[in-house]
Amino acid sequence: PAIQRMVRLMENEALKVQLVNTSEDDDTVFSFLGGVAPDMVTLMDRDGAVTEVWKPRGLPATYLIDPQGQIRYQVLGGREWDQPKYLAFLKALIKSTSGHTNSKH
Repeated sequence: PAIQRMVRLMENEALKVQLVNTSEDDDTVFSFLGGVAPDMVTLMDRDGAVTEVWKPRGLPATYLIDPQGQIRYQVLGGREWDQPKYLAFLKALIKSTSGHTNSKH
């Protein structure tokens, strides 16, 4: 729920959020997400390609990727992404990668 609230709070920023599932089957994922994040785009890593490239060392893993596809930040474990310190961090990261804020791409 925190990541969904963060998406709403950051809706005017140049930010796109996609969830990637690397371990559970479709039914498990969608029954869980239906209750906690029904509006989130969720991708399934069925062939393991994302896992092979990103090599998460634990779950959940969060990757912040810039518009050029480069990983700018990664963290293991859950975070309260809707808290002010994380919102400020995300805005600063967006500004450093795009040179400006308050614009959707």
